[in-house]
Amino acid sequence: MRLLVAIANHGNGNVIYLEQLLAAYRQMPIKVSVVILSNIPKNLGHNIEVLVGVPSSNPWSLPFAHRQLFLDRLDDYDLFVYSEDDTLLHWDNIKSFLDSLPTLEGSESPGFIRTETAPDGAVSYSTCHSFFRWIPNSVKRRNGHLWAKYSNEHAALYIATRDQLKAAIKAGGFPIAPHEGRFDMLCSAATDIYTRGGLQRIVCIDRLHDFSLPHLPNKYIGKLGLPAEEMKWQVEALRKIADGRLSSHELLNPETKLPGCFGSKFLREKTERKWLELLTGHSHQVLVWGAGDGLFEASLETEKRHVTVFPLNSVMAECCRRRGLKVLPVNGSSFPSGKGKFDTIILSDVLHLVEDPLAILKDLHARLTPHGQILARIPNLHHVRLRRRRITDKRFKITWTREGLGATPFSPKAFQALAKKAGFLKTEIISVPSERFKRINGFSLGLFAEALSPYLYMRAKHR
Repeated sequence: MRLLVAIANHGNGNVIYLEQLLAAYRQMPIKVSVVILSNIPKNLGHNIEVLVGVPSSNPWSLPFAHRQLFLDRLDDYDLFVYSEDDTLLHWDNIKSFLDSLPTLEGSESPGFIRTETAPDGAVSYSTCHSFFRWIPNSVKRRNGHLWAKYSNEHAALYIATRDQLKAAIKAGGFPIAPHEGRFDMLCSAATDIYTRGGLQRIVCIDRLHDFSLPHLPNKYIGKLGLPAEEMKWQVEALRKIADGRLSSHELLNPETKLPGCFGSKFLREKTERKWLELLTGHSHQVLVWGAGDGLFEASLETEKRHVTVFPLNSVMAECCRRRGLKVLPVNGSSFPSGKGKFDTIILSDVLHLVEDPLAILKDLHARLTPHGQILARIPNLHHVRLRRRRITDKRFKITWTREGLGATPFSPKAFQALAKKAGFLKTEIISVPSERFKRINGFSLGLFAEALSPYLYMRAKHR
């Protein structure tokens, strides 16, 4: 077994982490060749090759230097690893990868996720954040173990056999030229083999520890990432889906097709002050349609305000239940019948993502009390910064339709027309300009408030 490892290490940063990586590779019981991709010459000790040169003027293109290296030495090695310089890979991880390959089918390939450890020893999964999620209908059993797809393909590292690499090259999924796609260059360099090369990246949820990699800086602690306890909740839900005890249905795809997944639904959402302001008053029975993991939803509960959730999928439903929320079962996009009336129904960053927003609004219209309201928030796809990027950034020059965006590009007028068709007599658009544009908004006397607001809040009432 001959292993070629390419590690991207820009400048003199991360040396403390790079040394830990090199120590781990030196201890492996197989022949390992390590090549450091760098923008400057450096001496890293015996048998460590340094390949100097950045593929383009963009310093973030450095990781793409591994492409030509792997092509040039394709027939000299059996196994290939590309890695960022702060993600630790042990021999046990490689062995788990190799042992699993014969049990998988077709183009399936074992994937990894990253972890971080807080000073108190608490572990979180930094790969798991924002709008990324376990795909409920991807759960499958292979040789007695459960595997599932996690929508974030980026783990700052990938492993491929020679045959897998050849297949990715043949599929055109291993381009040499640095590029940005759905994500930036750094992430694209580490994920093309999955997103373009035909490999289906899946993770063994029964052996999650074997496919977890430490992110040595631990810099996302307290900022993003899924706590280990909550990962257990989600894995338990996946097991129930595999056994047929929970539905694999999803209300919608929370990820848009825009670069960086702009406008996607964050599943671990913080409470915005504006939501609390809009709920002040008569809202006693609240429904959140398309709920995430319950963190936001639980924050809305008070002694007088009771929150029910209709979650995105069964994995999110399990998280909401663990937080003590009342959860409606997800077996289809329609709201379960006979579940009572609500004073307020919240649609937080989901209305633009559903296939048929009019049908959803009509369905929810019937679930409101006589004086009830629907409160919706949508990412403003007509925001001034986004308009500028559509001119200056070629990645944003895409078809500005639902099919091209993976989302409906609502304008305030379009929402008001939609709400009227759904039976609402009164609608209101509430703009909240970002801090950066508040002064401009003041100078313009609020004339450009909608264009300066990253999100638009919308209220629709019976009367």
